[in-house]
Amino acid sequence: MNYTRTFETLRAGIEEKVFPGAVAGIWQGQDPTTFSYCALGSRRLVPPPEQKVHIDTVFDIASVSKVMATATLTALLVERGWLRWETPIQQFLPSFPNPDVRIKHLLSHTAGLPAWAPLWESLRTRMQERYPHLALHQISVEERQKEMRNLVLAIGPDAPIESRTVYFDISFLLLGFVLEEATQMPLDRAVRELLWNPMKLSFPYYQRITKSVQDSVHEEVAATEDCPWRGGVLQGQVHDDNCWAMGGYGGHAGVFARARDVLEFAAKLLNGFLSHEILQEMWTRVERPVGCERTLGWDTPSGEHPSFTHHFSPRSVGHLGFTGTSLWIDPDRELAVVLLTNRVHPSRENPLMKPYRHRFHEALWLDLSQNSGD
Repeated sequence: MNYTRTFETLRAGIEEKVFPGAVAGIWQGQDPTTFSYCALGSRRLVPPPEQKVHIDTVFDIASVSKVMATATLTALLVERGWLRWETPIQQFLPSFPNPDVRIKHLLSHTAGLPAWAPLWESLRTRMQERYPHLALHQISVEERQKEMRNLVLAIGPDAPIESRTVYFDISFLLLGFVLEEATQMPLDRAVRELLWNPMKLSFPYYQRITKSVQDSVHEEVAATEDCPWRGGVLQGQVHDDNCWAMGGYGGHAGVFARARDVLEFAAKLLNGFLSHEILQEMWTRVERPVGCERTLGWDTPSGEHPSFTHHFSPRSVGHLGFTGTSLWIDPDRELAVVLLTNRVHPSRENPLMKPYRHRFHEALWLDLSQNSGD
């Protein structure tokens, strides 16, 4: 297979400072034992000396965690009969203020919840008041998780259910808490034991935050932000502020993985890990509100210049991650594409990734077309 345009587009991303480093991976059902990868650039730019990316570099996949963990575990529990798409949130979280919000609303971001909340700031303030002599990472993960749950449950919808689609981490934080109640396990353990182990995915992980940033540098992981409030460059600890504050795992973020892990996950879905019925339900756009471009947990190509381009099937599904990551699956072509970058290193103030994603997938489409002789 020849991926010349894709490779050159990755190189251009580094030269244009879209990101310091990247790994791209492609899997096609027509050749199911072959996984193609390309790695370029740097895991870390600031001291210690520059570290090069390779195909097994580990990335904080940010919101791609939503599909690689939370949404798929939810679908698995629906398949087993532990949950239903229509299950009310109050069944598992009685203090949640709206009895009409269902699991399907959290998955599709149609619950009417507000757009954003810096919950980490409130959590940090409460912990400092309670433990003035301890740094946040020194407080038990269990207590921080409990406090985050209290904060999230205090946020009620500010619009009618199914009246709008607002992408918001609160929906998946809530869903993570529902899954913990349904499985009677911490979410990181439930994902490992019920989803990844049966999928034979041995490597992906959540990293609980029990050490300072300086004492938890993992050189095999691509660095993310140089963050003043956390005390340094994050390299092995989750980038998402809320996830970090609550202890390193949540329904919305926290997964670390290699490109091969994300592709193997996608291949398992395409090869029958879930029943055809459940997979179709999960990957079909919701009906309300009219024009919604979300499915039960996943995004779809949308807008004038979609991340996954108009060339691939309109039935394609995927998800983006704030750190510069993405996974897209075209079920009609049995194709999975992963792009992992550290575009937030050393700062999140980088607007170049959004248009770049479209360019990358356009280049990939041209290479795939040439390879197939179209």
